[in-house]
Amino acid sequence: NGAFIIDAETKRRLIAKDKRSAELIHPLLGGEDIRRYIFHETGLWLIFTRRGVEIDSYPAIREHLAQWKEDLTPKRDKNAKRGRKPGRYEWYEIQDDVAYYKVFDGRKIIFPDICKGPRFSLDSGGHYLANTAYCLGTDDLYLLGVLNSRLFWFAIGNISIPFGIRAGEYRYRLIYQYMEKVPIRVIDPSNTGDKSRRDGLVHLVEQMLALHQQAVGARTPQEQTALTRQIAATDTQIDRLVYDLYGITEDEIKIIEGGIR
Repeated sequence: NGAFIIDAETKRRLIAKDKRSAELIHPLLGGEDIRRYIFHETGLWLIFTRRGVEIDSYPAIREHLAQWKEDLTPKRDKNAKRGRKPGRYEWYEIQDDVAYYKVFDGRKIIFPDICKGPRFSLDSGGHYLANTAYCLGTDDLYLLGVLNSRLFWFAIGNISIPFGIRAGEYRYRLIYQYMEKVPIRVIDPSNTGDKSRRDGLVHLVEQMLALHQQAVGARTPQEQTALTRQIAATDTQIDRLVYDLYGITEDEIKIIEGGIR
């Protein structure tokens, strides 16, 4: 991490030495930085030298990483005291074959690996993720709304395994083996009712994204309070619409909302 994760000043210095360095430096997020409908910039950056990179084309990056060359070189003997795990990669490369890296460059839904409530957000800034966060290679706002709903969290609470309690609430892991079991309501584009509900949900999610951005820039406690109330009200509308999409009855809603832990 000390070699590949850098602060803003180191980023500035590397690009000042060689403008091409910017091609390999990406903003970095971890799970703790991702919240519902928003995320917090960390000020950290990732040097992403994937397999096959022509490191000599990036002299400033090569010089920076060379400070840790002995620790970055793959071990020839697994019992060696210094070096990274054995493998067919160069000392300056990310050690794993991250063929999915192009997903990071695009618009995507991001979320932490462990949380005590739904924390899904939309990233359009090409952020790369540490191993405490995951992403879905889509910018579907309908899906974002479903994933941030109380119904989704109720499902996760019955699919995933509790991972300890924080502030009196269970935390759950959102790794793929649990996420892939969550039933996502597929919209039938030829069904007018389906299309109308989907469009309504997308509109509400757009509102939520805008409200959270406004809340970040709120200048007074009164403005913050007003936005918090608008967010809560919009959140309730999203939950009701998701219940409707899944055909959940009022009695079932009581069970769901009483059973979220």
